[in-house]
Amino acid sequence: MRSPMRRAAALAAALMLAFSAAGCGSKDSSSGNTSSPSAVDPVSQYGGDMIKHWARDGYEITVEVDGRFITEDESKAVAKYIAAIGRSDGKLMEDSVHPAVLKYVLDANGFADAGAYASYLHTSLLQFTGEEYEFEYAAVEKLIDESTGFDFSKYDKIILDADPDAEITNRKKISVDALYDNTNKSINVRMGGYIEIYLYTINGVPYVLS
Repeated sequence: MRSPMRRAAALAAALMLAFSAAGCGSKDSSSGNTSSPSAVDPVSQYGGDMIKHWARDGYEITVEVDGRFITEDESKAVAKYIAAIGRSDGKLMEDSVHPAVLKYVLDANGFADAGAYASYLHTSLLQFTGEEYEFEYAAVEKLIDESTGFDFSKYDKIILDADPDAEITNRKKISVDALYDNTNKSINVRMGGYIEIYLYTINGVPYVLS
């Protein structure tokens, strides 16, 4: 039987930044609305109404999303998380990741604080960028939600183990491309895949699962 520490490390590893080897998705950068997706399948229809939330309007970095599927509050969480990695910024990591889940990851992996974890994620991407970078723009290229039948139960369990009082009301898996060097360079191109993020609404607040 595996020890509790090994089980904790395995669960924490599942929450670490994931890199997809999937190919690039198509993107339509035309403006759209923010109406409810209700009867729209996000897998086949995502990307038809891309809108930009600009950094000049209070976002940490500019974020491009399909407004039918991703709310402004969710967009802000994504912007903070991607900026946290690009800047090795612990405060932004704390602002974007669910507190109990972040504490769980830090404790299980021996990070002193959120800043150390953000620096770890930043450094892990240097092997792909080959140079120092700071993300300036993020585009959510793909989305999978509960309507697709995707199994989120593993991540539900991690959240509820970390915070038994958590009320989960929305679950999404998104694929994000992050741009740097005056948006001339793409992490998707450099890495050969998107940054995969689990985006959950917990107790009414959108959080990234780191």
